[in-house]
Amino acid sequence: MRDSSVRSLQDLAPHTAKVDAPARPSVLVVSHERSGTHFLMNAIVAAYGYPRGPFLNFDQPQLNINYFDPPAVAAVLEKVGSHATPSVIKSHHAVDFFDGVLDDVLKHVAVFYIHRDPVDVMISFWRLVAACSWHEGPRRPTALEFAAAEPEGMMMRYQQKQTRSLLHRWANHVDGWTEVAKTRGGRLKVVRYDALSSAYERTVVGFDALLGQRTGSLVPPRRELNVVTGVSADALPAPDYAAIRELALAEVGDTMRRHGYA
Repeated sequence: MRDSSVRSLQDLAPHTAKVDAPARPSVLVVSHERSGTHFLMNAIVAAYGYPRGPFLNFDQPQLNINYFDPPAVAAVLEKVGSHATPSVIKSHHAVDFFDGVLDDVLKHVAVFYIHRDPVDVMISFWRLVAACSWHEGPRRPTALEFAAAEPEGMMMRYQQKQTRSLLHRWANHVDGWTEVAKTRGGRLKVVRYDALSSAYERTVVGFDALLGQRTGSLVPPRRELNVVTGVSADALPAPDYAAIRELALAEVGDTMRRHGYA
């Protein structure tokens, strides 16, 4: 399985040549869905000269990885990190998928974790699931009902165990990654979506220590780049922000307070 994983990854990036170490590290951008993943990826590409071509999507099964075997996960990321051309890699996996191998992964790639206010996440995620033609997750008439629903469908590929609601799934994801970041030094960088949005230049400049000298632009990338925009606003009822926030505070208020969302 691990050998075939590496061969599949090489097939996806045949233009690269193996060397001892790249001049700049490959970057794994991780988040809960709808938390600014592409915004951060595009910011890194624009400011630090990473290739603008197709990013490596660690979420897709065509990579032929046994995601539930942490050493297989680490082996693929080590292979990415050994290529001459550094890559930007996208993942929505919970930190559990890296149990026992995270320190090995961080030797080969830099990891950025971005998180966002759960109310905005739930509303954006609800719209995305409604727009999917496949069973990505629970389809509910309102964003409030969606936030209270149990995870199901294809979104289950990003979690190791069930949670009682999508809000709890968000809390587990954010708490898991931010907790391990506390003891991993500068190689695992936590980014707030609101900081990237409202203080873009200051936030991106803060990546210099991890990614090296900037070679590109500090102009924010267009938000719509590589983003699934979802269904028309007219096709769904207006979200009840106050009700969703009230539910979120009742269910995952401790996590929200820890991360400055309450």
